[in-house]
Amino acid sequence: DRGLDYFHAYVCENLGAPDERVTSGTLDAIAGQRFAEPNILILVRENTRPDRPVDQNRFRLFGNPDEVFEQNKPKRGLLTPAEIRALALAEMDVGPASLVWDVGTGSGSLAVEAAQLARHGRVFAIDMDPQALELTRRNAQRFGLDNLRPVLGQAPEAWASLPDPDAVFVGGTGRQVASLVRAAFARLRPGGRVVAHVASLQNATSAYEALLAQEADPNIWLLQFARGSLHLDQLRFESVNPSFLIGAVKSRW
Repeated sequence: DRGLDYFHAYVCENLGAPDERVTSGTLDAIAGQRFAEPNILILVRENTRPDRPVDQNRFRLFGNPDEVFEQNKPKRGLLTPAEIRALALAEMDVGPASLVWDVGTGSGSLAVEAAQLARHGRVFAIDMDPQALELTRRNAQRFGLDNLRPVLGQAPEAWASLPDPDAVFVGGTGRQVASLVRAAFARLRPGGRVVAHVASLQNATSAYEALLAQEADPNIWLLQFARGSLHLDQLRFESVNPSFLIGAVKSRW
């Protein structure tokens, strides 16, 4: 699943015993087999293959270009732009062992990059759209991730049985953003962070006020930027629609 197809594997069972056995093959071929204990797994990299799968060499840890993610073409606007992902993940302070919720994951771009940052943690990608979660699964597979779990359902009911998070990203939730931010903040571990991304001033205000009501000290940012591109050999800038980030940290006491 993680694209590690450039090793030849040897499984050595009961070495030195009368029933000693050595099995060799590709990782894919031996993955479904059972072996006696004690055993040793030896991996020998093929000389003609690179250290990492070619398609994984082109991925950044975070802030990947939008085009590297599979998207539902009629709903391309549901993908969180690269620049906003980078800012949101920085504010979420995702660490190597963090437990993260991505609420309204869409095609999973932020969840994927959170999972890369939290290599020893877990990321739960929550969405009520089965098609969105299928895209999330495929994007996680493309990045070679095994610590990302898609969760089908509508928030907040969908996260009722999930472990409490260190960081929550709330996006793509429309008018429910205030209630979801409030409910997510309540589930945060002490010192945890919630970040919401919204497109309208009304939703930004309601999310900000919801966090104020929780006695948090929220921050809010208006995000405006443009991407440079060449048109007929002339440099131009194409604006990305303005949007807002709202974030808060839960007190440790």
